[in-house]
Amino acid sequence: DIEWEGWFYLEQALLIVYVFELVVLLKRFGTYFLSIHNQDIAWNILDFTIVVSSMLDSWLIPLMDLAVKAAQIRKHSDKTSLDLGPVMVLMRLVRLLRILRLVKLVKAVRPLFLLVVAVIAAVQGVIWVLVLTVVVLYAMGIVAARLIGHGMIFPSDSGIPDEIFDPFRSVPDSMFTLFRVMSGAESESEAHAIDLLMKEMPSVKFAFVFFMITSSWTLLSILTAVVSENMISTAQQQQDELKQQQAEEDTHA
Repeated sequence: DIEWEGWFYLEQALLIVYVFELVVLLKRFGTYFLSIHNQDIAWNILDFTIVVSSMLDSWLIPLMDLAVKAAQIRKHSDKTSLDLGPVMVLMRLVRLLRILRLVKLVKAVRPLFLLVVAVIAAVQGVIWVLVLTVVVLYAMGIVAARLIGHGMIFPSDSGIPDEIFDPFRSVPDSMFTLFRVMSGAESESEAHAIDLLMKEMPSVKFAFVFFMITSSWTLLSILTAVVSENMISTAQQQQDELKQQQAEEDTHA
């Protein structure tokens, strides 16, 4: 969003470097660069897509704009019909692929690349933590809906305000309310209902303390431990592979 004329020249310089790198790699490896037998086929395809899309965005689309303008001028002069609107819409959509250049930056910076690989490796563990979170919220939601939403813990003639029951009318409502309480993002109406509930039933405070300890603190600690363990093991594995690769290169040299 910062207006600066130098962005254009900086972008063109980086694109020239990327194109030169791709040409050198294609010249060196040939068809093996995009072969399925290449271990880096995924990264190679991604690099190829990034460079080609950047060339389309920075070089081909401006030429297409000039061609369309020339065609429009000719259309007004010759009264001929030429509709390049769908083509230009498609070419403008190609501009969205420029965000893929961030991936190339991630690959170029080794520490950042290791961090991203570690985070991706930790996704599997994070998924199981999320499953555990859903199970805990589901169990707590059933209890909250039965006891609070259906009024089982209140005497029949206690005259409890209806706004206490609203956040816990059903199991999904109770789960969503408890999730917002667990993440500290409850709304004013939910916070007010919980405050009224604790004033009417002070013993409920112990239940909410237990819920916060088992959900927020414990699950957050488990999530942090899982991510840290996966990131450390993945980083160590990447370092071992790098050392092995360097040793093989030294042996061949």
